[in-house]
Amino acid sequence: MASSDRTAYRRTDLFVVYAANIINISMAILFAARIAGLYWVEKSQGVVVLALGFALGYVAYLNKKNKRDKWEVYLLLPFFSFSIVHMLLDYILVLDFRSTAIVGPYLLLYYFSLWMLIGYSFRFDKKWGFITLATYFLNMFLSLYQYAVLGR
Repeated sequence: MASSDRTAYRRTDLFVVYAANIINISMAILFAARIAGLYWVEKSQGVVVLALGFALGYVAYLNKKNKRDKWEVYLLLPFFSFSIVHMLLDYILVLDFRSTAIVGPYLLLYYFSLWMLIGYSFRFDKKWGFITLATYFLNMFLSLYQYAVLGR
């Protein structure tokens, strides 16, 4: 592999790691905004997460096209899939699905996809893996806190 290819792949992987951390932080802000009743902040953070999900789908496509290791493709697909489901339920169909049985599989896909992004981060660099894990736990803490405060 040429040096320029390695540099391009490293930049791509760094983008994925940054995106994973921005997703976790954006979700933490979303949960805090939901508690505070700041609807516009909540919605804007949801759009940020959605956009990053589609960007990660594009990165998965590029990784596949460039014949990178299968994990550089597979670890990104769950969050891309989650983004499609999220857009469909929240923005296209505009369903109040969070109080229905649909929420279980939705949350399973969400948490699974976040763990796959953590895995990608550890594959890139152990330090970045732990940073991504820390932002994941921030996300989870505010998610649970929001549930405790609002009951949803």
